Amino acid sequence: MKTIIRNMIKLLSKTLLELNIFSSRDFGSNVDRLTAKYHGQWVTRLYILLFLSSFIILIFYTIIRPHNITETFHQPSFDFYEELKHNYGNQLKYSCSQIASQYNKFVNITPIFHPICLSQFITKEWHMNITSALTLKFSLYSTNDYRRFLSVHLQYLQGLCQISYDSVTNAINEFLPSLLITIELLSQHGFCHHIESLIEQSQFKVPILFSRFRSLIQTFNHGNAFMTTFGTNYQYVSLMPPDDWNYAHTDPMIYDDNCSCGLSSNCTTQANFIENSTIIPILGFKMGCLPSESFRLSILECFYNQTCLDILHQYTNIQHSSTALSTNLSYFSSDTTINELISFAFTEQWSKNISYSLYYNQCSPSLCLYTHIEKLNTLYIITLFLSLQGGLTLVLGWICPKLIRIIFKSTVIEEGKQH
Repeated sequence: MKTIIRNMIKLLSKTLLELNIFSSRDFGSNVDRLTAKYHGQWVTRLYILLFLSSFIILIFYTIIRPHNITETFHQPSFDFYEELKHNYGNQLKYSCSQIASQYNKFVNITPIFHPICLSQFITKEWHMNITSALTLKFSLYSTNDYRRFLSVHLQYLQGLCQISYDSVTNAINEFLPSLLITIELLSQHGFCHHIESLIEQSQFKVPILFSRFRSLIQTFNHGNAFMTTFGTNYQYVSLMPPDDWNYAHTDPMIYDDNCSCGLSSNCTTQANFIENSTIIPILGFKMGCLPSESFRLSILECFYNQTCLDILHQYTNIQHSSTALSTNLSYFSSDTTINELISFAFTEQWSKNISYSLYYNQCSPSLCLYTHIEKLNTLYIITLFLSLQGGLTLVLGWICPKLIRIIFKSTVIEEGKQH
């Protein structure tokens, strides 16, 4: 058995060494048959070596290289898009036929304001009821009686709600007509995230502009030391004997914690009704240097407390009763200061309705491309083998004889030089 195997190996080796797949004409007509046969054997060996090496390299490269397949869908509907997304995920690319669309085509924003701005407490009727009831006895109230300032604070609250409403509405009306520009269709997640970010920017911008305007007025009033009509920040003092008849001397008012209105406009104290030397605290309200500043530091707790509202009715002679607000209607707690509400522009939230299907219709994709990597199959490998074999045979069959002739010619020349 060993002898047979040994003989077969010798036969195979001899066959490979003597193998010649090239004819004499591949080496030219001036080469004799013996030399052509010798050269043909060397060309065959080189051919086989290069063929196997090149074939293995090309096959290996083709296998490890991703084989991308692109499928095209023309003018897909939204339902078909949903089906493609379910099957292929987010690997789809859509080209928009309309690259610019107004946000109001697929976004709707409804601001929800603080309940106080939607209540009867900021209506003209409620304000007029208090004003008419207080006017009859206004001059009889003590200088520290909150009834002298209640009407002003309610009017200020009404103005804050109106400014908040106008500011928020203007911000929304400014955002919605603006354009969303997309060359390719955004994914639903990317689209919603983009819209949410833009709305948040608009939402944050409103209180900033609001606060800057209020801060400007506050700085202007305090810097010029204007005396309020109510005499709550400065009071006239009489000097005896007067040292200057042309100058009215004033002293700043002092409030809680020895806070002086000459140094700060934010000094406050508890707001009270004073009736026959009886002090009745009004829940949440403050009095101070400036009616506007003291109201900003107040809280709206009284409007959530029926007992407090009944006190307002009793000491202001309002004929019609009012119902307290429910604490369940607001995101903010009842002890939130007016200043904090201003920082949110008296807005609970911006209710948003973002429609991806309407955005898709506005984009109106004209073309959808899906590119994926196809796994190699047997048919593809056979086709690849045949195509590579044909190309390699043609190229190597032309170049190998020329390489051998050049090598042997160089060898002959080199031997001639040595002799």
